[in-house]
Amino acid sequence: MKKTVLLNCLPLTAKKQNTLDKFFIEYLRVLNLTFTQLPNAKSSTELHHLTYSDMRKTSFLPSDIVEEARKDVWAKRKTIKKGFIRCSIRLNRRWFKFFMTDRGTPSFKITYSPRKHFVIPIRIDGSYNRFKQELKSGWNIKTISLLNGKIAVSIEKEYLEVPDNKRNIVGVDIGSSTLAAVTVYAPRKARVIKQLYFGRALANRQRKYEARIAKLRSHADKGSEKAKKYLKKLKHKQANFVKTRSAQIAKEIVTLATKYNASIAVEKLNIRGRKHRMNKKANRKINHIPYAQFREFIKSNSSKYEIPFQTVDAYHTSKWCPGCGALNKGHSSNNYAIYKCSRCGMIVNSDRKASLAIAIKSALVRESFQDFTNPKLFSQLTRAGVAVNQLFRPDDRVLSGAVHYT
Repeated sequence: MKKTVLLNCLPLTAKKQNTLDKFFIEYLRVLNLTFTQLPNAKSSTELHHLTYSDMRKTSFLPSDIVEEARKDVWAKRKTIKKGFIRCSIRLNRRWFKFFMTDRGTPSFKITYSPRKHFVIPIRIDGSYNRFKQELKSGWNIKTISLLNGKIAVSIEKEYLEVPDNKRNIVGVDIGSSTLAAVTVYAPRKARVIKQLYFGRALANRQRKYEARIAKLRSHADKGSEKAKKYLKKLKHKQANFVKTRSAQIAKEIVTLATKYNASIAVEKLNIRGRKHRMNKKANRKINHIPYAQFREFIKSNSSKYEIPFQTVDAYHTSKWCPGCGALNKGHSSNNYAIYKCSRCGMIVNSDRKASLAIAIKSALVRESFQDFTNPKLFSQLTRAGVAVNQLFRPDDRVLSGAVHYT
């Protein structure tokens, strides 16, 4: 498990600040020289061959940091058009050391060139106290990134795999209108215990932010410096709100799983793949979904509280009917929030139905339900004995021998 903690730095002496400025200037120079070779490179490896030897001859930066610059350029090749104006510097464990000074000040010793280093003191505040608690609980420092007056510390912790022996399952469907539709499902009783919605206000707030951003962008495009300033602040405020609310909802879901002795299942979505198949309006809605961030929040909290976490294939989870097992369109043509089955006539909220399908699919693939020789097992997952084979791909070898029992 990985996460990042942002630490604030204390003011540097004039000498240290001068050294840090030179470090950033040189890294920025390496970035832009590497950037000039982008048109001649078809891959990151080819870019390395075009630039590495010249950089090692002309720069005082260590080889690892030169390589990080090349990776930064390649990663941002589609977004940077005229070169780099500002940057952050990522360092691995070889080029920094975290320690406490004799006065008890937490500090990072930064090696910016072979046998050349300086020390950056860290401010003892709320961010540092949280970081200190993480280190005490077993998290380890992996890398750091030097920013403007801050240090972003990437930390990681290995969690033991939690055995999936929970009685119930919490299925989570992530969407654009409602961040999370949740179903608490009891597989052995084929019964829905509870269904909830989380994050409806998040989508509403996102729409308000986008409307304000659109107005500010129109003024900024006309050259208004004031609009550019407020646009930057508003985007930052929006990102912070989404991150905070997503973390809160993830914790609520884990608390729900703890209360009902349940594991958690989230569908594995290909958000990037969906963008190319949608219109502009749909793409905008997809962009509002903090899917990867939200999933990581759930996964992190699940590991912390020893709740089994599973991602399941999203294949047909929105199309499958829990009433008769038929496949239909994921949403009604008249109402996007409604799912209507053309065979049995079932009408249900599409997000709630999808979260139920995710829970049932998780129950089918988890270890405690691998007794494929029992023909009653799969009909027990739904009270009506509904076929579940449509939830799996035709080439799914794991369950291909079992689904015909239903």
